[in-house]
Amino acid sequence: MADSSNLRGLAAVAVLAGGVLLAPSASAAEAFPVFALPFEAGQQVSSAGIHSDNGTSGVKNALDLSPRDGLVRAPLAGTVRLQHCDGGDWVTIDHAGGWRTGYYHLERIAVTDGQAVEPGALLGETGNALPCGGSSSGAHVHFTLWTLPDGTARSADALDAGNWDGLSYGQVHSRIAESHGEPVDGKEFGGWRFTEGTTQYSGVATRVADGEAVQLPGRFRYEAE
Repeated sequence: MADSSNLRGLAAVAVLAGGVLLAPSASAAEAFPVFALPFEAGQQVSSAGIHSDNGTSGVKNALDLSPRDGLVRAPLAGTVRLQHCDGGDWVTIDHAGGWRTGYYHLERIAVTDGQAVEPGALLGETGNALPCGGSSSGAHVHFTLWTLPDGTARSADALDAGNWDGLSYGQVHSRIAESHGEPVDGKEFGGWRFTEGTTQYSGVATRVADGEAVQLPGRFRYEAE
């Protein structure tokens, strides 16, 4: 969802507002899938590094990414779940095994709610859209990772974890992130393994094939596996 930095790693703290009290998930999601990165291979990619959704505290489940062509694509097959706010929509995708990915700041969204997508399907363009609040400086996608193993989180309103319509930046990126956010640390996307740093907006991207390491914030070339 909304992040609080630009791709040069300059933080602009987003304002948190409210929260939805969620209980922890009942069970763990299935084994981590074979994800691509959320754009077409064969181009340079900028990343501001690994961080939490609000960029200040909490589980580090997010990566800011900016592919050179500015086009964001599905990294794995799944079903689109558009989340609606007064300022517009943002994209999430539910994947097999209880995994969910999120794509905030997208402009010219190219998918519809409930649409089945295959790997590489166009989702939209990198941008600075803030449909549910937050802040952004420099067009990119705020790529996030969650698990929804039982499909439901319990709150005073029995909120369905999959339906985040109308929830503010602060609500999704505080209590929901605490309950369902999945750390990026150690995860592999498109042949690159991401390791978080000791601070927000930092870390290392390591190409699994040859061990090439790129310090984040930084740039790397994403090649097809």
